[in-house]
Amino acid sequence: MNLTALFAPAEKASLLDPVSDAVASSLRSVLEGSPVDGLLRGTFVGHPIHPIMAYGTVGLWSSAVLLDLTGGNDGAARRLIGAGVLTAPTALATGWATWSTLTVEQRRVGLIHAGTNAVALGLFAASYRRRAKTPDAPADGAAKALAVAGFAVAGVGGALGGHLGYNMGAGVSARAIPAGL
Repeated sequence: MNLTALFAPAEKASLLDPVSDAVASSLRSVLEGSPVDGLLRGTFVGHPIHPIMAYGTVGLWSSAVLLDLTGGNDGAARRLIGAGVLTAPTALATGWATWSTLTVEQRRVGLIHAGTNAVALGLFAASYRRRAKTPDAPADGAAKALAVAGFAVAGVGGALGGHLGYNMGAGVSARAIPAGL
């Protein structure tokens, strides 16, 4: 089963272009030629650093959801969610810096990817807020449901990000060896 066709509408979502063009132009005008640009885009490692930053955040949230679903330590789950919320800005900053250099079609998918991940961040932040109100009490069902929903939405965002990098070649070096050679 190949789900690639599910992402085709995102690639063709030209209604996003006016916003995409304006935001990309603004980001490039601020970042272009600055040392921060290379740092955020990962030029020092030779590939985008955004996936590395995103994996950290998603790993923290995944661990928290696992604890929630298995009856694990509520305090640890709360701390993991909080740590994910705190590390998310690194994924955001590196993602937007890389996104600003992509093609029109890649930016379309990237905007939808960013939007889904913003929703996921909001859901996890809401889960954390519920848990932080009574940190010594077990997390309630709503706090856990918010985290599970955040995890599901982050999964959609991750699938879009995977499509962007692996199927559309976003951030792939011109030196990359084509598959099958």
